[in-house]
Amino acid sequence: MKKSIVSASIIAAVFAAGAQANIKWDYVGAGYTDIGPDGPYVEASYRLDRNWVLDAEFARVSQGPFDANMLKVGVNYLTGFKLDFSPNTQTYILAGFQNASGDADDSGGYGGVGVRHPLTPQVELYSEASYHSIGDNYGSFAGGIAYHLSPDWAIRSNVALNSGDTKNEFRFGVSYQF
Repeated sequence: MKKSIVSASIIAAVFAAGAQANIKWDYVGAGYTDIGPDGPYVEASYRLDRNWVLDAEFARVSQGPFDANMLKVGVNYLTGFKLDFSPNTQTYILAGFQNASGDADDSGGYGGVGVRHPLTPQVELYSEASYHSIGDNYGSFAGGIAYHLSPDWAIRSNVALNSGDTKNEFRFGVSYQF
């Protein structure tokens, strides 16, 4: 019981510390992705107004003789829904289009929900649950972390656990916030 109270106090303190952080939606980034085939990726996100964010990703992946270009373009709608225990956490709805071209061609849409939480002034956590109609139609639960080296630069990493025969995804990269 004592351990539970101490753990709950630590978690509450960590969430309270996040009240100083500011989530930035405007950034460009690049890095490495592994989705079975692996390769480099670039991504960008731009906040259009108070509630709408446009985002895009491009990855060139390969495995042996297999090569593909992966493109994903979508929007996020910032809901404004606030959590009582963490008022700076941002919730959003996401939707968009994705395409794979090269040795395999396929297109589809995706939709889901997400949460971004400033854990400390340097650390931001996020998670998303989504459904994708590309490939074999799969669900995905993704979680990631951004460690801000400065107000402009961050190291980002995430893991997406996918359902069915779709491979899980790992990403590691850097981003520049503006």
